[in-house]
Amino acid sequence: MMARKLSSCLLLCVYLLTVVFSMVSAQYCSRRCRCEGTKMDCSHGGHPGFPPEDLIPSSTETFLMNDNQMIAVSLIAVSRLPNLLELSLEDNSITTLERSPFRLRPNLQILRLGGNKISQVVRDAFRGLSQLLKLFLDRNNIETVEAFAGIDSPSSLEILDLQRNKLTSIATSTFTGVPLLTELNLSSNNISTIKDGSFSGLKKLRVLYLHSNQILRLTNETFMGLSSLKSLVLANNKIQNLPDMVFNGAIALEFLDLVSNGISKITRKTFSGLFNLTALYLDSNNISTVEDGAFRDLVTLHTLSLFTNSLQDISASTFIGLAPDDRTDNTGLEVLYVSRNRLTTVRREDFARLTKLTF
Repeated sequence: MMARKLSSCLLLCVYLLTVVFSMVSAQYCSRRCRCEGTKMDCSHGGHPGFPPEDLIPSSTETFLMNDNQMIAVSLIAVSRLPNLLELSLEDNSITTLERSPFRLRPNLQILRLGGNKISQVVRDAFRGLSQLLKLFLDRNNIETVEAFAGIDSPSSLEILDLQRNKLTSIATSTFTGVPLLTELNLSSNNISTIKDGSFSGLKKLRVLYLHSNQILRLTNETFMGLSSLKSLVLANNKIQNLPDMVFNGAIALEFLDLVSNGISKITRKTFSGLFNLTALYLDSNNISTVEDGAFRDLVTLHTLSLFTNSLQDISASTFIGLAPDDRTDNTGLEVLYVSRNRLTTVRREDFARLTKLTF
């Protein structure tokens, strides 16, 4: 009987402690914010800066300050968050980052700074973030990037988003300090030049977005070293010529998008070595010539889109290598788009060997 009463008493104590802890946590949460568990959300509150230190629960791991009136990030403010893992400061008016403003928060894993007015990312902007995995700098005014080029880089970084900025070129040193990147988004900038070997240190990169830029030229060394790259998006650029074996540095490619460029010719060696490619999109170019055997190495290709080009003739030789073949484990092309070209005659026999076609 005594043991049962003691057990009930202990359960009551645990319950009361839980209630008290919840009340204390709520008490120390700013009125203009919402606190739930280890998450504190102060978004859309018109805040010019972080709340006072005594109104931020010390247990906070995720802190959101989106859509406020912040113009800077100070070291002192960030130091108030000892357990911080994710910090989001999107859609503010931040123009500059103090040097190393996050260095006292080495455990930070996710940092979101998109939708601000940052124009430059200096070399030591992210010094000390040894555990950072994801960094979002999209929708800013960034023209130059130095922060990922040396020993002060967040070398653990896996995802870097720089889309919708004002970058004009990529130098060979730009990403030397972030060798563990798996995803890099450089889309919707003004990039016209990519120096040879700019991505050569990114051995683990799997996804690269370069669409909606002003890229004019690719060389055999543009994608050198990208041995793990699976997806490459180059749509909406100004590429007119694809050198032979231009993608030879990225032989693991599975998805390649070259839509809406100015490409006029595909040679027998343009896609040499891309034995793992499953989808190739060449829509809305000026392609008038596809040499016989141009796709012969694409033995795993399932989808080929040549929609809206200037092709006048195709033949069985055009599709050499795309037919099912048990000897090479080639399952055969399944989807083919060739409409909106200048084809005057389409012969059934030219597609006879493509027995897996569904379109």
